[in-house]
Amino acid sequence: MHETARVGVSAIVLDHGAARTRRLLAALRAVGVDARLADTTLAARSADVLIVPDGDDDDASLARGAGMGVRDAVAEFALTGRPLLAIGLGVSLLLEGQVHAGAPPGLGLFRAPVQRFDPRMTDESERPLLTPHVGFALVVGLDRHPLLASLVPKGAPGAWFAFRHRLCAPARVPQADVAVCHHGVPFAGAIWKDALLAVQFLPEHSGRIGLELLRAFTQPRAATPPVVEGRAS
Repeated sequence: MHETARVGVSAIVLDHGAARTRRLLAALRAVGVDARLADTTLAARSADVLIVPDGDDDDASLARGAGMGVRDAVAEFALTGRPLLAIGLGVSLLLEGQVHAGAPPGLGLFRAPVQRFDPRMTDESERPLLTPHVGFALVVGLDRHPLLASLVPKGAPGAWFAFRHRLCAPARVPQADVAVCHHGVPFAGAIWKDALLAVQFLPEHSGRIGLELLRAFTQPRAATPPVVEGRAS
């Protein structure tokens, strides 16, 4: 069942060229968000919430990278202090470094490099590490996010979400909070600071808890201007 659209809550889902958006758009509309697809800075300026979605992470798609219009839209929107959510592959655009030798570097909104799982490694049972990482996994630390604490059941170590990814961020990110997940090695299941939230998992594939995350993060609230390094607050 879909909720009635919440007055004044609009979201732009950025089409970065490799985006997978059908289920995400449906999930956003199911929690009452007026969500639409766009790929320009002009369209993003009108949104209450900007979302950089998951996408294809094969080598050909990674080599193309995000277009300049998408990169500019994310960089400009991040300065407004309005909520910005990156999901799955979209997380890499907010990190540092390249997802592929032929792609432009990430925007560095989080000061951590994009990484790949190394298939030469083994998991906790000494089996070869499967890549991509697919399936549900436990994310520990989301209860520290002011909007997402209620997603973690009382007394539980964390919450379970669906993943499908080859790329990830490290488990430690300077000047940001991190919720940690494991796939052979620890990695960032979610990263946040100010109004930015990057989740490696896929809320739109995670059932009720994924819908609750989208509902919580898109609730109306005042903008949170980002802290500019080197300046007194």
